[in-house]
Amino acid sequence: MEPKNKPNPAQVMAMDRRKFLRAGSLMSLGSLLLPSRLAALPEAPDDGGGCAPTTDDILGPYYLAGSPNTTMVAQTDEPGTRLFLTGTVLSNDCLTPVPNAKIEVWQANDAAVYDLSPAFTLRGTMFSDANGLYAFETIIPGAYLNGSQYRPKHIHFKVTKPGFPDLVTQLYFEGDPYIAADPWASQPDAVLRIIPLNDIGGGQSEGMFDIVLDGFTSIKPNRYGLDGDVLPIYPNPMLDRASIHFNVFRKAKVQVIITDADGTEIVTLKDEEMAQGRYTVQWNGSGGGYGGAVAAGLYLVHLRMDGNTIKSQRIVRQ
Repeated sequence: MEPKNKPNPAQVMAMDRRKFLRAGSLMSLGSLLLPSRLAALPEAPDDGGGCAPTTDDILGPYYLAGSPNTTMVAQTDEPGTRLFLTGTVLSNDCLTPVPNAKIEVWQANDAAVYDLSPAFTLRGTMFSDANGLYAFETIIPGAYLNGSQYRPKHIHFKVTKPGFPDLVTQLYFEGDPYIAADPWASQPDAVLRIIPLNDIGGGQSEGMFDIVLDGFTSIKPNRYGLDGDVLPIYPNPMLDRASIHFNVFRKAKVQVIITDADGTEIVTLKDEEMAQGRYTVQWNGSGGGYGGAVAAGLYLVHLRMDGNTIKSQRIVRQ
């Protein structure tokens, strides 16, 4: 006779994975965790051997330093589809594991909301083991409205290891309908950060994301910057009004300034101390000291923080 309340196979798999996560070693589960490789490593850009490092991505406005050391990024009562993610941190020969790499992750919840409280909800820090392996349990995040379009579902990674440039990047998922229109996920070099997920039943999925560090000790800044960013302006070209969405990644004195193509200041739309976050200002084509609306032509939107220009975007007034 079978015992009452016998756990179903999906529950057993989840319990086994959690035992593995607590143990902190991928080797103990072997094929249980991932029966086959789910993500291909990037090929080298030339015949010089090795492979391409994992590409960077926007930091976003929701990073918080000091998240707790945990592989249970989403607690078991967190709503959403459970997700078990595993991978290996490698040098750019795609063979040499990188042990003790610090991996910070953060993400939105199932309702596409980030928690910025001291509880560090849906955030965690972990370290790769002696074989470069890492793993954590979380949920699949929701897709949130970013300006006029949705950002695809994504998980943020910040990977640091002495002797390697810091890596700030994002992980995306195959089949997401918002990838094609997203300014970051649609980049050609993001393709190896769009991974398939394997449905393992019981409202659970698993996936693999190998991280290839650059392998050079020189400083390689994130191409999107770590201070702030200006998103694509909409509409552009503009007639009567345009929305300018921008991110502030740290507290700073922030200015949003419109100049003409020669750099002559037209109008200041924002000039104040601002906390980390996502913001929107609108420009109606007015020219400040010019008096009335500016003429049709090319203009520039500049995001400045503490007096330094962080990002500029072109805007055309019709």
